[in-house]
Amino acid sequence: MAAPAIALRFRDTTPGIDTIQAHLDIIASTGFVWWGWWKKAFEDEHLDALDKIQAPASAYIVDRSTRRMYVARVEIWRRGALADSELAAIPRYYAQEHNRIFGWFKLTDLQQCDYVDDVANKFGDHTLVPLDETVPLPDRVTSVTYATGRSSILHLSDLHFGPDYDFLVQGETPAIGNTKRTLTQCIMDDLTRIGAQNDVAAILVTGDFTTRGDWSHKTRGQILAEFASLTAALGLDQNQIIAVPGNHDIVRAADASQLDPAKLSVSNQAAYEHELHYRVFCEELMGRRFRETLNYVRRLQLEQADVLIGVLNSCTIVQTEWTEYGYIGDSGIDALQELGSESIARPTFKLMALHHHLLPVTSVATLNKKGITLSVDAPRILDTAQQAGVQLAVHGHEHMPRVVKYENYLLNDAPLAAPICVVSNGSAGVSSNRRPGNERNTYCLFRFTESEMELTMRELRPDGKQGSSLYDGGLAIQAILPS
Repeated sequence: MAAPAIALRFRDTTPGIDTIQAHLDIIASTGFVWWGWWKKAFEDEHLDALDKIQAPASAYIVDRSTRRMYVARVEIWRRGALADSELAAIPRYYAQEHNRIFGWFKLTDLQQCDYVDDVANKFGDHTLVPLDETVPLPDRVTSVTYATGRSSILHLSDLHFGPDYDFLVQGETPAIGNTKRTLTQCIMDDLTRIGAQNDVAAILVTGDFTTRGDWSHKTRGQILAEFASLTAALGLDQNQIIAVPGNHDIVRAADASQLDPAKLSVSNQAAYEHELHYRVFCEELMGRRFRETLNYVRRLQLEQADVLIGVLNSCTIVQTEWTEYGYIGDSGIDALQELGSESIARPTFKLMALHHHLLPVTSVATLNKKGITLSVDAPRILDTAQQAGVQLAVHGHEHMPRVVKYENYLLNDAPLAAPICVVSNGSAGVSSNRRPGNERNTYCLFRFTESEMELTMRELRPDGKQGSSLYDGGLAIQAILPS
């Protein structure tokens, strides 16, 4: 049999189901099984490559999360729905979603094989890749953004546009007695107070633009209008916005109390539409095409130093009862590794940005099977980040500001890894009913010189009046110099 022409990715995400065993059981009883390609809504169709498949052919089937790989014998490739008489050869856990599956592979054999990194690393955020020589590895490093004369990054998080938003929206007329102003007015007034209004080179947003996946025309329009106003006031272009999704930016089940985790998991994976609204929004907000990976590296060239940012999607768990958990998975790890391999030609700082927590921020985290504060792969993220030379991690999520340092003493006589400063930016825009205790809205300003990094964390009041300064000083982070 010829070498595999394509590779398909899978992961055991449906509660109680072993994906491979479910397909093997049907092969054992009927001699074949239909393997559905659960194509994500933003993926290419690859019809040219698929139509070239000559049966019998073979395909790799890969689970990157557990480093498992199989070779499957493919008898038929078919796009679209199966006939009713063929449905008995689909695993029962997704048979009810068969009409939403993009295409099918008829498999007569499925054997585990050695894991091939060169194949597995081609996937990126996708679930199918052709294996001809013309398919490159995912391009995770964006072009350089130049910001001559500027030295700072404005960090916002958890704005929560919609009913939980604490500021006026653009064009809104306040009621008599309402002292609130727009986010742009309040930020610009406070930056002016500290003399930084002309020093911002980029806006970094760590998720939760909206609430509960509300991407209605009204809410999306309000967000885009506010950021158009803010970038104009700061003298920035669209491509100087950098954003990651938050758990509220992903479309959710309308009524979680009626949730059937197994059915919802299958339904969302069959079409993978739950993050599509956010992807389209990103294209409108910052010009990044909706098909591009949500895990990548941005390089900013500031006045005195370069800043490399690992942009990470921590919202990769499909919409089930576990959707509040953070998880970046292999695609995010790939981006961190790319960050570590980037060249250093000027004094450089390395950051990573995600939505979910890497370390606790509350005194006591409430136990809740539907969500915790931490990313479930936080140790892997932090270990990979240390290996990549990341010096600063920024996030949001729990609406509480906090600045801590993570330091890991490696075992077995491994060399000591450099610590990572972790800054939780709390919330920049959510109303008081969504903030824990007496916490306030805050924003961060990171300033980079040729030698060190400085942080200013300030209260952001919706009436535009001066708030308190939570932190103002260095972070004991030194620039990485060219070797």
